[in-house]
Amino acid sequence: MHSDTGISSIVASLSLQSVNTPIEREPPGVSAGRSIALPDKDIEKTVSLHSLPEELQIKIFRFLEFRDIIGLQQVSTHFNSLIKDDHTLVKAWYRRFSLPHQDQLKKILPAEDKEQLRNWLRPFTKDEALVESLINHREKVYFPALFHFSKARLMSQYKKYDLVTEAVIADNGQPVPLTLSDDGRHLMTGSRRGKAKIIGQKADGSWEEKITISHQDSVRSATFSSDGRHLMIVSEDRTLKIFSQGGDGSWEEKLTISDDLLAKSFTFSADSRHLLIVGFKGLAKIYGQEDDGSWLEKYAIYRDPGVDSATFSTDGRRIVTVGKDKTAEIHVQKTDGSWEEEGIIFHDLSVSSAIFSADDRHVLTVGADDKAKIYGQKVDGSWGEKVTISHESSINSATFSADGGRVVTASKDNTAKIYDQKTDGSWKEEANISLYHRVKSASFSPNGRYVVTTSANKTVKIFGRKEGGSWEEKLTISHDEKIVSAIFSPDSCHLISSSRDGTKKISGRKADGSWVEKATICYKSSFSSEGFSADGRLLVTNSSLGEFKIHGLETDGSWGEKVSFFRDVSTAFSRFSAGGHYVVTTIVDHKVRSHRLHTDYKVQIDKLSMKLDSSNN
Repeated sequence: MHSDTGISSIVASLSLQSVNTPIEREPPGVSAGRSIALPDKDIEKTVSLHSLPEELQIKIFRFLEFRDIIGLQQVSTHFNSLIKDDHTLVKAWYRRFSLPHQDQLKKILPAEDKEQLRNWLRPFTKDEALVESLINHREKVYFPALFHFSKARLMSQYKKYDLVTEAVIADNGQPVPLTLSDDGRHLMTGSRRGKAKIIGQKADGSWEEKITISHQDSVRSATFSSDGRHLMIVSEDRTLKIFSQGGDGSWEEKLTISDDLLAKSFTFSADSRHLLIVGFKGLAKIYGQEDDGSWLEKYAIYRDPGVDSATFSTDGRRIVTVGKDKTAEIHVQKTDGSWEEEGIIFHDLSVSSAIFSADDRHVLTVGADDKAKIYGQKVDGSWGEKVTISHESSINSATFSADGGRVVTASKDNTAKIYDQKTDGSWKEEANISLYHRVKSASFSPNGRYVVTTSANKTVKIFGRKEGGSWEEKLTISHDEKIVSAIFSPDSCHLISSSRDGTKKISGRKADGSWVEKATICYKSSFSSEGFSADGRLLVTNSSLGEFKIHGLETDGSWGEKVSFFRDVSTAFSRFSAGGHYVVTTIVDHKVRSHRLHTDYKVQIDKLSMKLDSSNN
């Protein structure tokens, strides 16, 4: 086995979560619900965990949760060394994230670009030996977990951060449509006179203009594909343009579409190979990327009286459309690349929404008939109804858990219902949560173990699933005004709730599984936004009055204010990039800024200032 001194020292000195609560242990003589009686004289003859082969010990450790592994490290130097060498704690921390989020964290990590990895770490440490030690593991399967975990540890050592402005992009005071790619490495700005620019971030953190895009009229909206390599732009001149990035980093126009659709929505598939456009005229079209990089129309869906909305499946091979005729239709791409209708879902009244489960095997629809329906795919490929979820009033929300194995609905009849898929493929009601006021929304945590509800009585409730399958209330969070949002962190350990009164509350899960309120953030404005960093360690919030704050998770489990700044403006926006480099993008009075967090020195400089030329006005 190998040992990494630098990395191990970080793991030993800090913890991602408070461990003041003792580790839960079974009472003597009890295991898995069965009693085991051992005569006193035989106790000394029993085999201890220490006496087992190291390979078996490691296998056992890998079944434990993060908090239990921290406690186990404190039992003996042998366990401590074994856990460090195997990176067991690192792997347990990474397992807190859902599989899709783990995949995202892996994709955004430039494992082949050593210099960029160094640039992501150096703001948080001056220990070059540690930086190189981490980078030397980039070929390992566990490298994404090790990198993100170690960087989070380094961040925990600092009470305050510095915010460095890396780029300023101004538009001379005119409103600018802004689109930011998921990885935060590209953004598009537009103007009223049809000019748009794609700005890209280089490996050293600086920004440069990639391409200027011209339309006959102002840019209305735009979206990047999930991999950040394609961009769809819609202009008021009724044209749609697709731009793609080549291997050398340059961008070029791939397709111009005459917008006969009057597009009201457009979405890239998760694999970024298809584009779905829904028009105001009730027509939906699918465009696909060819092997040579070009884009072509692949399929058109005509429905009478029209298509209201359409959604891709996770793998991009299916879409489900919602029409005005009380049905939702499923369409599939065949092996030869063509598309065809595959199934129809019926409601008694109009269908308001339809979504796929993460595994693409189920579709969840909501109708104006106060019903939600789960349809599943059979062995022969056809689709059939699995269960109908009925409420006594309209359904406000319905969603799958991240693994697709559960559904939760929220209704105006003051209830939220949770359905679970059984091993035989059937769906059964697992919980009927009754609240005193209409339930505005209900959603799962990323790991599917918790549900958060928001109600008309200004409360947020967190429910947790017990071992037997029942659900119990974990925490009630009260606000003074209407609830705006309630969002779990990516690791499911924290929740941020926001109210119209400008108050935000951070709640967190303790080591014993209970939930408590941990911090309150107050703003003067009722309009604000918030977002967690990709690793769940930081939270950025802002108000429409130009207040910005970044809070971070401390080593004792509390949340502390790391950065606070104010700009006297009428509008403001901020968000973290999806990457592992803690980039914050802000919009203040139509000026877009990119900021990077630093912890080991104080600087406030502008590395680059770019202004849109006067022709953009």
